[in-house]
Amino acid sequence: MAETPPNPYNIGTRYPVMPVAPAPEHCIAVDAGAVRFVVEARDLVDEMKRGLPPGSTIEEEDLQFNDFGASLHVYGAEDGLEHLRFDCFEDQPHYHYIDPDEKANVIVRLDDIAEDDPIDWTTSRLRTRLPEMLDFAGAHGIATAVRDDLPAVLAAVDQVHNLLEEAQRRALDRRATGAALAP
Repeated sequence: MAETPPNPYNIGTRYPVMPVAPAPEHCIAVDAGAVRFVVEARDLVDEMKRGLPPGSTIEEEDLQFNDFGASLHVYGAEDGLEHLRFDCFEDQPHYHYIDPDEKANVIVRLDDIAEDDPIDWTTSRLRTRLPEMLDFAGAHGIATAVRDDLPAVLAAVDQVHNLLEEAQRRALDRRATGAALAP
């Protein structure tokens, strides 16, 4: 019997795994009331290499996810858990709704043709849709706390935007020159 194709109107694709954990040495945290924003410069090839046993290598044909750029991790300030992630990558920008209780996440591809710059899109979502996105991720208490103290979030967004742009530059430099991703 043929498999049923996925519904094209689903919001993303659900995976029964957690996203790759951030590399703390590549991150800068910004507290914003009920949430903590963590900006990271990322290179997926580096992450794949980090997960290999010592002495192992990656062949070019094995690089299915060869992308890089700035990431924004959104944690609950009190629970310390990641609930959203925005990967403002060079080739395939996307974001994640993360369910830490289920150890699963929904990945949604950003239409960067219609939406333009992924960093601008991301910071716009922080300003206008963060509580709704947290609700969809199942973080209802954090969403309510953000609504109750939206000025704390909004006060951090410009700093987060600048940090995302800097992380993007570090990731580009990494690919061009081999420079470090760390701030």
